[in-house]
Amino acid sequence: MTQPKPTFLDRLLAAYPLLVAYLVLLTLYAWQTTRIPSPWIFTDELKWSLLSRSIAHTGSPGIRETTAPSASIYSYFLAPAWWAGATAPGYTAAKYLNAAVMTATLFPAYGLARLVVSRRAALLVGIAAAAIPSLALTGVLMPESLAYFWSTLALYLVGRALLRPSPATIGLAVFAVLIAPSVRDQLQVVAVAAGIATVVFVVTSARGRATIAAWTTAQRVGAVVLCLGLLLAADVTVAHHSYEWFIGTHFWHRAFTYGLWAFGALAIGLGVLPVLLALAWAFGGPVSTREDRALLGLLLGATAGFGLYTAVKASYLSTTFAIRVEERNLIYLSPIVFLAAARAVLPLRLRLVPLALAAAATGYLLWTTPYHAYEHLYSDAFGLSILQWLNQTWYWTESDLRWLLLGILALGVLLGLAPRLAPRAGRALAVVTLVLALATIAWGLTGELSAAHQAIAPAKFQRSLLPIPPDWIDRRTGRARTLFLGKSLANSYAFWSLEFWNQSIQDVWSVDASAPPPGPTTSPDFEGTDGALRPQLPDDWVVAPPEIVMDGRVVERAGGLDLYRVPHPIRMKSFVSGITLDGWMQQQSRYIRFAPKPVRGTVTISLSRTAACVDRPALFTFRVSTLRIDEHRQPVADRLQRVVKAVAPQCKVTLVRFQATAPFRIDATATHLFRADDGRDLAAQVAYAFVPNREVSAR
Repeated sequence: MTQPKPTFLDRLLAAYPLLVAYLVLLTLYAWQTTRIPSPWIFTDELKWSLLSRSIAHTGSPGIRETTAPSASIYSYFLAPAWWAGATAPGYTAAKYLNAAVMTATLFPAYGLARLVVSRRAALLVGIAAAAIPSLALTGVLMPESLAYFWSTLALYLVGRALLRPSPATIGLAVFAVLIAPSVRDQLQVVAVAAGIATVVFVVTSARGRATIAAWTTAQRVGAVVLCLGLLLAADVTVAHHSYEWFIGTHFWHRAFTYGLWAFGALAIGLGVLPVLLALAWAFGGPVSTREDRALLGLLLGATAGFGLYTAVKASYLSTTFAIRVEERNLIYLSPIVFLAAARAVLPLRLRLVPLALAAAATGYLLWTTPYHAYEHLYSDAFGLSILQWLNQTWYWTESDLRWLLLGILALGVLLGLAPRLAPRAGRALAVVTLVLALATIAWGLTGELSAAHQAIAPAKFQRSLLPIPPDWIDRRTGRARTLFLGKSLANSYAFWSLEFWNQSIQDVWSVDASAPPPGPTTSPDFEGTDGALRPQLPDDWVVAPPEIVMDGRVVERAGGLDLYRVPHPIRMKSFVSGITLDGWMQQQSRYIRFAPKPVRGTVTISLSRTAACVDRPALFTFRVSTLRIDEHRQPVADRLQRVVKAVAPQCKVTLVRFQATAPFRIDATATHLFRADDGRDLAAQVAYAFVPNREVSAR
């Protein structure tokens, strides 16, 4: 009798558990994003927000009024969020988009699993893939959210093309693989994974095995030599085009060690058991069915591609930035690992030698991976967040955590041995397997909850660096194009947060070449001693710290900054350098006062040692010179006008006053500095001021 074709209602009822799981997880993750008050991973989040805003408002990617390559479809994916206008609703919408697409990984993960296992088992695989600790990245404006979904979709389409080849399935798989690098550059390795999966699928077929079996010894040696030659050629080619690859592979011992650390963090984040079971299944060489061959190919291909990328990146970062556990680049393996683990227990017939090898490999990862359990949150390895939660909540030490993980590993080994230890306990074993599957999902979700909760603190800190409301510049300017002109901005989280929240900041300059990325920055030149900036901008608004005084009207002061409405040409009145953010001068400082024409006035210099009652006073020398603009269009000292000396005694404030004619430059030097608790050598807290009293005619 012919089976009736399923109706739309039948399909909807069959998908009901999947949809419910998606909505429940989406609700959780969307709510979590509302608890993140501000971006906290800089400069990454700022870069992607600036690119997507530019697309939303102009139709093309750009940063700080300059066209820039988007580098990822993610910029376009995020762009509609900024149609909301103001930053706050746009930021909220962007995080909701992240949550929607990353949680949607559940669907391709389920589809991939359905190629191999039953509907119920596939549902667990899909839920597990959408409940790993790294789902906490939904609250972060970075491409991982979209990339995790797309890589899983691509693996599913490749698996479907292998098992059900047709022009449609093959075309969709090729499309997904080709688009993957446009989602995130790292997803170039999806093509490698697809290629390896195809080769494994073909080689492990009956015809492929028969062909290899018929080869002579010479032919087999030749095939091995050919493969090695292709690998060497690929290495040389990639190294020629990628400096990161060249450096990362040069330090191969670092790549090996740090790559294994990343795998260890992934194993911890996934709950240990999935990695153990997936390895035991793969080591068993399952090639008896087409489904197993396809899954084995995808597992080997994805592990080789993502694993090699992660190892090389970690090695490269160790030479340029820091030694990191780069689990964040391995999360794309999660769906395929969960599926291989499900295949290992359906049915549970693991061979002893593969199980022993898998246990040894997993145990080595757990023993050697740094746990970072005593840190608040490790942004490159959310898989470790559950260990941090156990340390912070239950005060577990690293030794306690290590034995916990090894205990879970031992439990997994017992599960693998169960059919031999209790051959007649089939139903009980099925119940235990289901309980362990649910416990594994709970483990991952607990890690996700911990990571999302721990991300609140750094986000709140970034938010605390700004006044209330954080978009005060946008509110006053109506989001009109604004110039930010500052100093001492290197690695300034306060500035990055300010730029994120105020879309009006489109031009970023600094007087000391300290303006940070992303995007272009400028150190201004000067047209003359009147302080006119070069180049001139069409901006009517300028934001600057009090040490940089602009020609214009101050319309608002907030967060230690002044917002000016400026006339044109835009002119600077004065600026101070050599003074730290907390007001201290070390050995040198300078004060430059511009003027369109000579102006006589009183210079007042405050020297405060009230915050440092040290034994001996500081000695200051102030050299006052006329000002000129040199060939580099920078203000330099010209003719010396006078030299003023002063003493700053301990626990007191000293005011130094004298007459000077602007434009001028004051160069200050200090001796008898003291060593502060933070290791700096300081003279005093110094502040400059100039008050004109009358204009004098030019000499």
